[in-house]
Amino acid sequence: MATKSRSQHPSVLPNAIPSISGDETVVRRQPPFLIWYDDNPKVPINRKIAAAIEAYKARFPGVQPTLVLVNEAELTTVEGVTVRAMPTVSRNTYWVGQK
Repeated sequence: MATKSRSQHPSVLPNAIPSISGDETVVRRQPPFLIWYDDNPKVPINRKIAAAIEAYKARFPGVQPTLVLVNEAELTTVEGVTVRAMPTVSRNTYWVGQK
């Protein structure tokens, strides 16, 4: 019984975006998400998101976050970033990253 050979294409790293430059392929990593948890009921959601954004900027200097994923029950608007509700994000948890 013959077996199929594996593809000879190079592996792509998770969160990596391949881009073709001349004769070679260059892999550019997409900036990661920072997961921020804050269950203090006295702090408004907008302040929690602002704190998460500041933590992202401190952790990844020079990278500006453009996206925050939140639980559907915590959907709000924040100037300068897109806030998107996701059913798989737990309450009081904020995923900060880029589109």
